[in-house]
Amino acid sequence: MHDVSWRTVRDLPVVGHALTLEVAVYRVKCEGCGRTGSQRVSWLDPHARVTRRLAAFVALWSERIPLTHVCQLTGLHWSTVRQIHEQALERKLAALPEARPKRLVMDEFALFKGHRYATVVLDADSRQVLWVGEGRSREAIRPFFTWLGIER
Repeated sequence: MHDVSWRTVRDLPVVGHALTLEVAVYRVKCEGCGRTGSQRVSWLDPHARVTRRLAAFVALWSERIPLTHVCQLTGLHWSTVRQIHEQALERKLAALPEARPKRLVMDEFALFKGHRYATVVLDADSRQVLWVGEGRSREAIRPFFTWLGIER
């Protein structure tokens, strides 16, 4: 054992009270090669301030109720809940299969009151959003067709 450091992490609330854990993480030195590394804790991601169990709880409920309500349930700050929610969405997006659209749907919508618009392109069969871009002119949509490519 090289040294020990203490990490403070949050876990699921117990009976409505926030639960904070103090975890000892050991840095160990390999006798064979001499390199040091931190001990892996199975229920905690590296550098995370919340347990995997709490992160899974937040990700589940942030899909169903507003983030402010998730903050009230867990006692976490709004930015922490938002970050966990964004990471869960990114994992879901990465798991989606690559889009192979045959028919496209294109629509525009107002970003704000006034004359600022955005364009969205969807796969007509799967209703998967393929691209969103600001503007509604040909030049604004051109990056989508560049991404789509001639072979598609």
